[in-house]
Amino acid sequence: MAIAGGYYADASGHGMAPYAQDDGSAMLTALTKCDEDSWCSGLRDDNLTMTRESWHAGTYSHEWGTSAIVGTVWGIMGIHQTSPAWGTFTAKPKLGGLSHATATVPTLRGYITATATPQSLEINVPCNSAATLCLPRSHSDTALRLAGADHTASTLQLDGGDVESAVEDGHLCTAAPVSCGAAGAARLLTAR
Repeated sequence: MAIAGGYYADASGHGMAPYAQDDGSAMLTALTKCDEDSWCSGLRDDNLTMTRESWHAGTYSHEWGTSAIVGTVWGIMGIHQTSPAWGTFTAKPKLGGLSHATATVPTLRGYITATATPQSLEINVPCNSAATLCLPRSHSDTALRLAGADHTASTLQLDGGDVESAVEDGHLCTAAPVSCGAAGAARLLTAR
């Protein structure tokens, strides 16, 4: 019998190595498939509001009961803490085939609200934390890299101005952590 939470952990890259370099498609499939061993089938057949210990049996008192939330926040939006109490965090969206996604993550330091597209990330960074913000590298950027070019085709812009960037796991990320915008405003990361 398949373990529900383990499937989402595997798809997010935290359980099995093959998913680590995935573009988010594995997590999107895990969240949206509707066969016998899926969260969808639990909703449809068992009227669930959270995942069980196993797909169609077992108890609800397990850490993976909210695995679809983790799958969305960590696996699709790429939002995860990098120091205790969300002092620092990373937002590295992996949208798979989605054209956009939005998530709100409650933390001890305030809410993180993020909207991602393949070309942009708009995010509220709590003013008492700092975030490394990332966008997926473009196909042309990857083609140049594979051809041996020593520069990136894309430049990151933060709130309309160029910002120093670094390549990390198929993403172009801000080289230094970013804090909240003026008066707590959202930050907008784009590539050009």
